[in-house]
Amino acid sequence: MTAATGATGGTGRRAAATAAPLFDRLSATTWVDVAVLTALSLVAVAGFEPAFGHYAFAAAAVGGIVVGGGVALLGRLFRLSWPLTVVLALAAYFLLGTPLALPGQALYGVLPTLDSLSGLVLGAVFGWSDAVTLQAPLEAPPYVAVVPYVAGWLVSLVSVTLAVRWLPWLRRRSAGRAAVLLAGPAALLLAAILLGTRDPFFAGVRGVLFAGVALVWLSWRRGRFARDRVETDAGVRRRRLLGGAAVVLGAVVVGALAGSLLAPPAASRFVVRDEITPPFDPLDYPSPLAGFRKYTKDLQKTKLFAVTGLKQGQVVRLATMDSYDGIVWSVAAPGTDTDASGAFELLGSTIPRPPLFTAGGTSTASIDVLGYSDVWLPTLGYTSTLTFDSFHGQDPRSTVRVNTATGTAAVTSGVRDGLSYTVGATAQKVPNDRSLAKVPPAKLTLPPVTNVPDVVSAKAEEYAGSADTAIQKLRNIERSLKSLGYLSHGRASDPVPSRAGQGADRMTDLLSKSPMVGDQEQYASAFALMARRLGYPTRVVMGFAPKVTGSTTTVTGDDVTAWDEVAFEGVGWVPFFPTPTKTDAPKNQTTKPKLEPQPQVRQPPPADPRADDLLTPVKTKDNDPKDKTAAFQLPAWAWVVLGVVGIPLIAYFVPLLLIGALKRRRRKRRETTGPPDRRAAGAWDELTDGYAELGLAPPDRATRLQTASALAQQSAAQNLPAPGDTLHDLARHVDAAVFDGSVVTEERIAHAWSTADETLAEATKAAGPLRARLAAFRYRRARR
Repeated sequence: MTAATGATGGTGRRAAATAAPLFDRLSATTWVDVAVLTALSLVAVAGFEPAFGHYAFAAAAVGGIVVGGGVALLGRLFRLSWPLTVVLALAAYFLLGTPLALPGQALYGVLPTLDSLSGLVLGAVFGWSDAVTLQAPLEAPPYVAVVPYVAGWLVSLVSVTLAVRWLPWLRRRSAGRAAVLLAGPAALLLAAILLGTRDPFFAGVRGVLFAGVALVWLSWRRGRFARDRVETDAGVRRRRLLGGAAVVLGAVVVGALAGSLLAPPAASRFVVRDEITPPFDPLDYPSPLAGFRKYTKDLQKTKLFAVTGLKQGQVVRLATMDSYDGIVWSVAAPGTDTDASGAFELLGSTIPRPPLFTAGGTSTASIDVLGYSDVWLPTLGYTSTLTFDSFHGQDPRSTVRVNTATGTAAVTSGVRDGLSYTVGATAQKVPNDRSLAKVPPAKLTLPPVTNVPDVVSAKAEEYAGSADTAIQKLRNIERSLKSLGYLSHGRASDPVPSRAGQGADRMTDLLSKSPMVGDQEQYASAFALMARRLGYPTRVVMGFAPKVTGSTTTVTGDDVTAWDEVAFEGVGWVPFFPTPTKTDAPKNQTTKPKLEPQPQVRQPPPADPRADDLLTPVKTKDNDPKDKTAAFQLPAWAWVVLGVVGIPLIAYFVPLLLIGALKRRRRKRRETTGPPDRRAAGAWDELTDGYAELGLAPPDRATRLQTASALAQQSAAQNLPAPGDTLHDLARHVDAAVFDGSVVTEERIAHAWSTADETLAEATKAAGPLRARLAAFRYRRARR
């Protein structure tokens, strides 16, 4: 019976081979191998769900498995060499990857475009690093969707190729060699775990199912290898296979239930995204609050952006700062703490809520950027959705970074004219003071504030008074600053002058002198320092408070403002507005000198005009006997020489001498006039102006340390000496002279100037004679 069956089967196979010679090359065992590997790959890619969410990755992942495995099968069926199979696999990757992974960039939803093809390359190379540095769900940049596609494509291509080309031709077959094919799906399972989040996707069920299918397949494969060596009864083989399958199925059910009940806590789960710091570093950019006076003076009437859908009383949020070093409030460095302002991540259009937040009203607004230019993106409240409608240049979806804890967004490629976007925001619900009286401040770890003057502590205790609760102390400080202070932006039209800045010296000047005069930059800084001195988690927020006029509101630089936020446990960040509105501050009264009346003295009569003035001039004939034609005259060739040589010399030396005189005047004014701290700061200004005249570009709004870093990087890029240590040391030396309040001696001033001169002379010498001559014709006006 068996022999007859075998003969019949052999005849059928030969007939089928004659009819269809291509598709008969794969045995049933090989098809089972391919099916098992595909099933294991599908179980593995399901682990991408927590990272991508909403099964948005399913089409790309399953499509990649089908494309890779299909190409491997076609290459074997049509007897293609492996190099030709690889070429075919790459062609299928790009041709089918567009509709499967990047349908939004496809032409008519199917055909590849330049954007989709570049996205397939970027996703395969850089998508892995972005997937572990961005917050889930992964929605942007678009090429991040290529990660599950390329993973499934590669694993399926390699695994199926081994199953159809390598395994059937082994001379010594064993279950151990067959287990090599499980390496690809197992790596895919591990990649889905590492790229995921702390919240797994049916981890116990998937893990036990993966192991169960793999064990059943290996057991079946072992039986097939044994049958090739020794003939075994079909009924015995069937019973063994069914028995093994039953045992494995029971293990799968029990393991899945036990895994679901006894699963370890999510906090113990290792994922790569928790170990990697996001790439965006806010310290690479100047502090937003440092440019406050630029808005109130230079951009006072400039139309920055237009907001459609802004509600009355709603403020525009620009940046949140919680780090203070005695000079400026700034956004914290990345990786300091999850509660801090420096933890920025690339998110999609859906943005998670802050960890400490009580939701209030929701709103949606469209913002069109006009004259505004910076990296900080104006938003409303705490952003929940963010979509970019139009832009110029680089796609902001791939460069936007969001801090969900502070509601701050930044676009590293720049926010400039032509950018339009739509913001969906949720406001913080603020309870009344009676409700907050029972709520303690939140226990958060914020970056420390340093170099705080002593007057801040004294005024904090004085203004807080004898209040018992945190909200009462904070309200007392807020009311004291508003009632005792006066508002002035330091403009020529303001009644009293006001110095810019938020450093320790400016805080001392604000809180020590009477009356207090400043604007939001100073009062928000003072309130935050006093609140932090009392132990309350406080941060400074900069934004805009425009008056709503109709459906579209145009925001100008005059609308800039700053306020403070204090975190309360279980409530969120409560805003405080300590800036006064009074502008009529009393001026310093000075005693005018008393005028002494002078005795009347008889004035002499006016003198008569001289007799010569009454004479009428008479023209007389020139009787000079000299011959006019005998005077010396330059020959024509001399005039030509003077024109060819003299005019270029005049054009060269006259501007050179004029600019040199201006530079000497600028240097003398900085070196010899003003208080000692300003003379020391003049050395730094002279150094940066010299570098600018050499062709470098010092940042306009940055601290001296940030400027030193920028100049060192530019010098290295332009083959100039990059004295990073010298520049940083000089910057610290000048900052200490300006801000630490100590006596600035002549030796410290001379040291600053000599260091600046030596550094600039070295850079000028290395620049070469041509560049040095060009620098001599450049003049950077002294900044105020």
